[in-house]
Amino acid sequence: MVLPACQQKTADVSFRIEPKSTSSQNMTTVILSSTATSFTASVRSNTASLARSSKRPSAVSHRAVRAPVSCCSSTPGDGADQAAVPSELVGRRAALSAALISSLALELGVMPTVAASLSGPTDGPVLVVGATGNTGRRVVAQLRAKGVAVRAGSRDTKKASSLGLAAAGAELVQLDVLDKASIEAAMQGCTAVICATGFTPSLNFKKDNPAKVDHEGTDNLVAVATAPGSSVKRFVLVTSLLTNAKAAGQGNNDNYKFLNALGGVLDEKLAAELNLRASGLDYVIVRPGGLSNEAPEAVGNLIVRGEDTTFGLETDPGREISRDTVAAVCVEALFQDAAAKRVVEVVSSPSAPVLPVDKWFA
Repeated sequence: MVLPACQQKTADVSFRIEPKSTSSQNMTTVILSSTATSFTASVRSNTASLARSSKRPSAVSHRAVRAPVSCCSSTPGDGADQAAVPSELVGRRAALSAALISSLALELGVMPTVAASLSGPTDGPVLVVGATGNTGRRVVAQLRAKGVAVRAGSRDTKKASSLGLAAAGAELVQLDVLDKASIEAAMQGCTAVICATGFTPSLNFKKDNPAKVDHEGTDNLVAVATAPGSSVKRFVLVTSLLTNAKAAGQGNNDNYKFLNALGGVLDEKLAAELNLRASGLDYVIVRPGGLSNEAPEAVGNLIVRGEDTTFGLETDPGREISRDTVAAVCVEALFQDAAAKRVVEVVSSPSAPVLPVDKWFA
């Protein structure tokens, strides 16, 4: 018989296999579900023989059996079902389930993924990468306003100090996204990362270009965040509208062609997005429209839309957005469970109604 939901003890753990391709279509997921008396995976295992023998099984077949154990008081008719599962086998089956999960995970080289929003302001520190940028510094300020411990990562800590980040209570750390050692030092012990980097044209174009900063640099951050011993729960990445323009049928969009002419920046951001989505991390990707340094009151109220729905067109509900609003979305993305593994496109409009914070990721 199938017991009611209140009578079942089930703990699900999800694992993601690292794909060889960066395409999100090539991602493979193995789901392992353990109960007190059963183990279910993409490789189905039959532990029913345990109910018939007290001997340790020498092999496991490929047929799944589910036999949840009641965690409530017994009801009429339950006695026969419960008698079929001797109590001494419950602990043995739970142990077998855990062992099988661990063994399969190690064999496949997969990593666990758990929706892991921050529990509150004390659940830090949060590493802000690109903290001296126009968006990054606003993220730092808003996190500190909430009382969240912040590590402000940038290549130039003197610049970070001159911008008042230390005065706001942030810990300044030297971080170059092309230097993994500096990333490891900066990310040590952090519970979340907000990446607000973007290449800035300079005379050092061999290093300051989209392929290096927006793609390789972001990949380096993800690699450290997923390394053994990492404490990162959630990774928030700021990219842009139209990163996926080609696949969304917007390859001839003038906005896409104009922006992507800068070293293929949108294509590089897309590659970074795909790598993050395939990494197994709990991520949130924020794609803003045209970024404005004006206050939200001057630009308009927030509009949040789904993936590949907003293209900077005159027919869209909005085209620009205040950097302050983008920062607010990034900060809120850390604390809402509904934000887990979401790609949101954000713009603003003076005519848009005020969107309650709890609806931003609904």
